[in-house]
Amino acid sequence: MNKITSLLGALLFGSMLMLSSCYYDNEEELYEYYNQQNNCDTAAVSFATDIMPMIQGNCVSGCHVAGGTGVGIFENYAEVKAKVDNGSMNNRVVVIRDMPPSSALTPCQIQQMQAWILNGAPNN
Repeated sequence: MNKITSLLGALLFGSMLMLSSCYYDNEEELYEYYNQQNNCDTAAVSFATDIMPMIQGNCVSGCHVAGGTGVGIFENYAEVKAKVDNGSMNNRVVVIRDMPPSSALTPCQIQQMQAWILNGAPNN
């Protein structure tokens, strides 16, 4: 009986060891953050197609609109450009990253904003 117990114990231990050693990683999920960083197109950032939609989705709902709670209105290029020119857009969005306060921008959005500002914040 002692040999059978030892054999069953060894078999159970071996089975547990085999089952716990099975591991599968999906490369896309495993390196999602890395891929987001490296697949971010910052070469052709456009105010109309990249920056303004980002602002509309994250900044203007109740905050940076007429009568809103935010300092400054971001409803058109001239209003956004004024915040870029005084340095507050870069400081709050790219450097400190406390804007928008409700939900953080993605790493790619921050890179795009930085690239657009460094390129002179063109109205394109």
